[in-house]
Amino acid sequence: LMPLTAVSGDLPQVTWSLAVDPPETVPALDTTRIALAFSENEFDYYADAEWGDAAPIMVQQVIIGSFQKSGRIGVVVNERERMRTDFQLTSFLAPFFAAGRKGAAPEVRLGLNVQLIKSRGRQTVGTRAINRAVQSSGADIASIVAAFNTGMQQVLEDLVAWTIRTGATAATAAS
Repeated sequence: LMPLTAVSGDLPQVTWSLAVDPPETVPALDTTRIALAFSENEFDYYADAEWGDAAPIMVQQVIIGSFQKSGRIGVVVNERERMRTDFQLTSFLAPFFAAGRKGAAPEVRLGLNVQLIKSRGRQTVGTRAINRAVQSSGADIASIVAAFNTGMQQVLEDLVAWTIRTGATAATAAS
């Protein structure tokens, strides 16, 4: 998956800092394997196809990269860096799978439930559910991964804009 390469031009420039935690998720999605859902409770994985890292770590990396490439936030770090930041972004990753039947072009479903927390006082300043579904152009892994990329770009656009605007409003209210 790739981070955003550009963001909306109307986003404010902010001076605060942000720590991004890896998303929590269900055990079936906390893997390097690409999941295929046949129904609400029935999962399988594509054979001979894996993500470069476990889904939560990979998604955390593209989130951080997207914020950094936006150039709108002073400092963006992962949760392991020993730095006190102004805000913390936590999330829950689900769905994150292709849905359909083997041999057919699936619909790729992605979702992040996010929470922006003011580090001082641990106050939640906003929550948002971001979900996207993208139809894959084919049943091959390259087409499915391309659909994941398209959907993740849409999720990231929404996430970056919402986080910057929500954080800017909270930072202004606190000053």
